Amino acid sequence: METPEYHWAMPGTIEADGCGASASPRSNLSRLRSTKRSAEAVTGLWHRCSSSPARQGVAVTATVALWIASAVTWSLVCLRLARTDTNLGWDLVTSYRAERVFARGGQPYSIAATDHRLYLYPPSALLVLRPLALLSLHQVQLLGLAATAVMMWAAVMISAAVLGMRWWGFTAAVVVFALRFAEPLVAELGLENVTVVCTLALALFYLLSAREHWVLAGAAIGLTLAIKPLLVAVLLVFVLGRKWRALAVAVAIPAVLNIAAFVVVRDSTAVFAKLPSLLDRTGTGALLNSAWVDVMASLGAPHAVTILVRVLTVGVVALGAWWSWQEMADGPTRTITTSSVLLMGTYLAGTLSENHFMLTLVPLAMTAVVTGAPARWVSAWVGVLLFMGLTPPGSLLGLGSAANLSLFRALGMTLVVLTVVAALGSKRFSHKSKRATQRDTGSSRWLPAGAGKSSAAAAPASTDGKQEDADRATAGAGPLEGMLAP
Repeated sequence: METPEYHWAMPGTIEADGCGASASPRSNLSRLRSTKRSAEAVTGLWHRCSSSPARQGVAVTATVALWIASAVTWSLVCLRLARTDTNLGWDLVTSYRAERVFARGGQPYSIAATDHRLYLYPPSALLVLRPLALLSLHQVQLLGLAATAVMMWAAVMISAAVLGMRWWGFTAAVVVFALRFAEPLVAELGLENVTVVCTLALALFYLLSAREHWVLAGAAIGLTLAIKPLLVAVLLVFVLGRKWRALAVAVAIPAVLNIAAFVVVRDSTAVFAKLPSLLDRTGTGALLNSAWVDVMASLGAPHAVTILVRVLTVGVVALGAWWSWQEMADGPTRTITTSSVLLMGTYLAGTLSENHFMLTLVPLAMTAVVTGAPARWVSAWVGVLLFMGLTPPGSLLGLGSAANLSLFRALGMTLVVLTVVAALGSKRFSHKSKRATQRDTGSSRWLPAGAGKSSAAAAPASTDGKQEDADRATAGAGPLEGMLAP
């Protein structure tokens, strides 16, 4: 049976408290030994079952069946979209028409020139996506649909490999099959938005950073920022890790491409006139937006309440990202959790958060296979199901379908962020409590009352200052270090 390569453990809380911390010792030594023996017995049984040939055979059969089912179901939905969706690839077609205008020397940000399509990507995207202009409209729609599916599969497989799983194993197969029925993925297949490119680049970022290729990881993020600044919050991960060269690469790539684009693209500064449509959405765009600014408006909340919620979201996200980086063990799970919390913060507290943005959070959901990850908490899975589209009916709150989905996407992301804060907060405070207990226990055992004073009184005076240096060296040391100091 497939398990993470970090260490073997039964799912749940047998070896950990759900946050990676060992269970705190009990006051009764016999109960502690009994609990330990029970845990070892159950874990040993799990290992024997997992490694048995019969169990392995079932796992292989289930994996193959899931991959076949995924291929069939994904193919069916792609065929249905190709045959029935008259607006197939709406977002990609918008980029395609802007590229055609750019290739002819026209103004790509002109609505009239792009057949009344609102092109909002930065000028650098016109350079990166220039090959689109070489294709026909039909080719763009069909190839875009196939490329969206392939890139999403690749993102899942890479994420599985990053987490210590086989890229073709059971975990990847389950996620790919489940995504077929997720509302963000279905929307992405129909729109063919470049969000899937960002998702694939994010998975590559996790892979490269896990292998300590931070400069290449920065290049992967930088290329996506040149197309769509969706992952701009991930730049803070380079800051937290003090990877300054990687950060410079990630910033330099879109900067250089945009400078070049402003020179060669006609009327490129017109992009700034389009920004208000991103900062202040109206109509259907507002209903599809799961950022608090539009979710609270659909609920009729006062503007002051909306501002307060957004400010609180920024505070909680900052705390969650900081604790993720400080409290979690160094590795891909820490990078994935920190990055995902930052992304959810931008989706919630920013001005734009559409359903297909949730695909960038798939690697976070996959960390549930890693012992001690916050995503193992039940509340995290509830949040994942909510932002993936499994929501109560809109009639429950008297909202339309789009507004209802947006509301529960926001609630789902908020629940996941709060779960990360709760999981890492409990780990942080339990460790502090344990250290305090050990310090108090050690002090009472090794330093009897008055021992420090007696030693200080009995110590001979030092005329050359060596004793004072020794005292300063042992100041604040633990009980054993203090006793063994010269």
